[in-house]
Amino acid sequence: MYNNTFQQLDSYLVSLQRFWQFEAFHHHDYPWHVSDPALCDFLDNLSEQELQLYQQQPEKLQPLLNAFIGSLRALNDPLFNVKPLSFVEPDTPFWLSNGIKGRKWSQISAFALQIQDQNPVVEWCAGKGHLGRLISWQQKLSVTSIEWQQTLCDLGAAEANKMQLMQQFKQADVLKGEADSCIDANCHAVALHACGDLHLRLIALAKTHKPAQLTISPCCYHLTSQPIYQPCSSSGKKSSLIITKQRLKLAVNKQTTTGKRQSRLSEQEVLWRLAFDELQKQCLNTTSYFPLPSFPKTLLSEDFNAFVLWAMQEKSLSFALPRSLQPFLLSAQQRLKKVRRMELISQFFVRPLELWLVHDRALSLQESGYHVTLSTFCDEQMTPRNLLIQAQRKGATDARCDLLLY
Repeated sequence: MYNNTFQQLDSYLVSLQRFWQFEAFHHHDYPWHVSDPALCDFLDNLSEQELQLYQQQPEKLQPLLNAFIGSLRALNDPLFNVKPLSFVEPDTPFWLSNGIKGRKWSQISAFALQIQDQNPVVEWCAGKGHLGRLISWQQKLSVTSIEWQQTLCDLGAAEANKMQLMQQFKQADVLKGEADSCIDANCHAVALHACGDLHLRLIALAKTHKPAQLTISPCCYHLTSQPIYQPCSSSGKKSSLIITKQRLKLAVNKQTTTGKRQSRLSEQEVLWRLAFDELQKQCLNTTSYFPLPSFPKTLLSEDFNAFVLWAMQEKSLSFALPRSLQPFLLSAQQRLKKVRRMELISQFFVRPLELWLVHDRALSLQESGYHVTLSTFCDEQMTPRNLLIQAQRKGATDARCDLLLY
């Protein structure tokens, strides 16, 4: 079943990859300006009001795009549908959620409801162990929470001791194999939003250490040491797609709604990054996009000149600044209009790409001898990263076996 879905996703992404296999910041014009001039004209003629409408409600744009991209699927196309699990947030003592923000607690609660077996739990990349603490309290289970920061281990252990829970912490770097011994045939390994290589390491361990069950909600696929994505499954390895580390960011591009102030600052940051790129191209006589690292958001309360001086110092650049930087801001504003319109198209491939990546992980687990189900464990308003992989080793005895095979 999952292999068929994967093949359909793969064919779709391959056939339309010119509309998503690009970095908008690196382009001054649409990557498809030669192949699809009518689409470019349509995008250029959108008003700012229409742009904002389609950014917030892309489902209203999709019927219009069918005139230019006939095979573009709607966001709610059956191929992209994943069975949702029911979720009613349980009543829990206030002290269990103390200090955890509401949306984060709801995610933890929704995920924890899916752990209903009696196998000892290994919480992978646990942080302070909020998830493991809830599972231990709800299911009366032994939980080993693995975290690489000793400070977080100490804080989590103190909370578990105070609540008299069967939760212990192990400080370990999972990428160095320091937690491999914690994964064995009797455990249920859980990972809520373990990033990139962290959850891939757990999936790889399933091939050799054969835990009884795994429950994983993947996140941040681009946080990997590999410059080019290395598929996990045999089907993934046969795909013609070549996905760079940078392009993997598209799979997590969908964000929850932010406030007006946050949106304004985000737009200002993008504008300044583009303006600095215009500046360095002229001053250094280059044609390549120049990426900048994250920076203190307090810089956004100053002027563009201060941002330029920070960027030059941060990247050890030395060149004479023009008398006025205003032309570069004006050029960046025009470029940003193009970028936002490119993103109108690429947003239709966020979920398909993420589903492709998650199916690759699911198929890998199937090849390792597991019954696997894919679902969503909460609403996307709670978190856009709501996909859930549940895997049970074939032959493993568990009361939930029949439930997993729906």
